[in-house]
Amino acid sequence: MVNTKIIADLPIELGIKRTYKGYFFLIAALELAITDQKNLLYMSKSIFPVIAARYGTTYSCIERNIRTAINACREKLLTMSPYPLQKAPSVTAFIDILYWYLKNQEGGSLY
Repeated sequence: MVNTKIIADLPIELGIKRTYKGYFFLIAALELAITDQKNLLYMSKSIFPVIAARYGTTYSCIERNIRTAINACREKLLTMSPYPLQKAPSVTAFIDILYWYLKNQEGGSLY
């Protein structure tokens, strides 16, 4: 079982407020990635369609709302990223950065 409190707290630490739809989409994406790391390889086929079905929205809406969340946390994201960021990361790169950050913060154990 994934520790959802740890996942739900991360966007708040980054400054992503619960008033952003992207907050909820991001949490769902991280939960799916942590449930099965292979989901990170095929986000457009394994993560986004599941979130779209869950929230009754579209793939493009999910991406747009997560991009808005990325713009809200760019400064804090720079300190979290394992590699230098010259510009805002893509949605998939952002989810990957947060996934690995969570894995490293918890000593690899999010369960």
